[in-house]
Amino acid sequence: MSAPIIWIVIPLLLAIILFFFRANRLITLLIGSGVSAFLALLALTFRIERVFPLGPLSIEISSTLTVLGRNFVIVDTDRFMLILMYSLGAFWIFGSRISGSNSFFVPNIFAIISLFVAALSVQPFLYAALIIEIAVLISIPIFFQRGEPIKQGILRFLVFQTLAVPFILFSGWGFEIAPTSIDSQLAYFQAGILLAIGFGLWLAIFPFYSWIPLLAGDGHAYSAGFIFSILPTTIFIFFLEFINSYNWLREHVLLFSIIQVLGIIMIVLGGLFAAFQRSLTRLLGYAVMVEIGFSLLALSLNQVIGWQSYILVLIPRLVGIAICSLAISIWKNQKLNMDIDSVRGLLYRFPYATIGFLVGWLTFCGLPLLPGFPTKLPILIGLSEISLQSIMLVSVGLFGLFVAGFRFLAIIFSERETYIIKESEPVLQKIFFSIGVSALLIVGLFPSFFLNPFLSLLSAFTNLN
Repeated sequence: MSAPIIWIVIPLLLAIILFFFRANRLITLLIGSGVSAFLALLALTFRIERVFPLGPLSIEISSTLTVLGRNFVIVDTDRFMLILMYSLGAFWIFGSRISGSNSFFVPNIFAIISLFVAALSVQPFLYAALIIEIAVLISIPIFFQRGEPIKQGILRFLVFQTLAVPFILFSGWGFEIAPTSIDSQLAYFQAGILLAIGFGLWLAIFPFYSWIPLLAGDGHAYSAGFIFSILPTTIFIFFLEFINSYNWLREHVLLFSIIQVLGIIMIVLGGLFAAFQRSLTRLLGYAVMVEIGFSLLALSLNQVIGWQSYILVLIPRLVGIAICSLAISIWKNQKLNMDIDSVRGLLYRFPYATIGFLVGWLTFCGLPLLPGFPTKLPILIGLSEISLQSIMLVSVGLFGLFVAGFRFLAIIFSERETYIIKESEPVLQKIFFSIGVSALLIVGLFPSFFLNPFLSLLSAFTNLN
């Protein structure tokens, strides 16, 4: 038995089976979340390429699977990536029960996660671009809403993701032929331009960011939240593979300066748009823009603290997006007007969902005692050693997020009729938000204990350590 069969092939086959039984929502949810949690636990327990004694028997999981001349390699240092992906899948599948997502959600995201694992393990790694495109195509049905046409945000998301693929493939081809080219410096420069455009389209980096708030507003909020969490995570890890593989990228000072400028622009734009945004659905999209900006800033530091900060800022972001998108989905399912001035007294009608959204949002803001603070602080410290003007601009973006958060806080406490909390939330909904909020609070109090183990993700990139 090989690791790619366990964590790629079997989940893909199970996703196909669940697709045909998707009408039975409870069964698919229990199987999907249970198997996803089991695969995460299996990655935590078993060592790859090591003999594991099991009573009188012994099991050894090999690392390589060859398909059509291409190798899928999952080594022991990739186990934390598997834990992250499949525990994330279990969390999202569990929440889909109360989000009002369609019947495609569970089987499709199970297939998406397995494809993203395949994309991060395929060799040559440039084939990952094609696998990611397949995952994007599979993700489109999870946005379908009964009786509604496909909206602009979903179409723009599909177009931008598809346009990125040829740029990534041509850039990889350029990197391969550059050493033998007559003018290798020019070849590297042209390949770098193609790479920047490709990743800009993939990650919605300025000026290609318009699909994020559109998708947050037009698509199903919970499905959009899943894409906002899993897609940037996979793309950034894939980008680390580029930096790890090509020495000239790590040594190109101008490249990291450009990444830093783009990161600052994303934070400033996201924060300012959030401060003046009236739609709660689009607020999540602007928070995601700010989070992508912080990931870019972490990478722009081009040193160990930057690589580590990127991994550390990742975990609270994933939980924050999950509980914020679920809260928005619940409010939309109740046919609430999602204009921020129309949710007066929301805390008294949906206390768990409202508190969950607020804690998730303040995590994006980097409020002390929440995990967004200790994970963003090293990035800000590293940036301050380069430019104080940059810190001031980043502060403007974060201030915009705080303005949006405190405006929401003032509205939800305003109630015209009564100040008695009305218990209208089901038990499962209370459990989900309680777990999410508790996780953010505990990780915020003990960040080193809970987040440092995930730094093992960097062990797969030997040139970055």
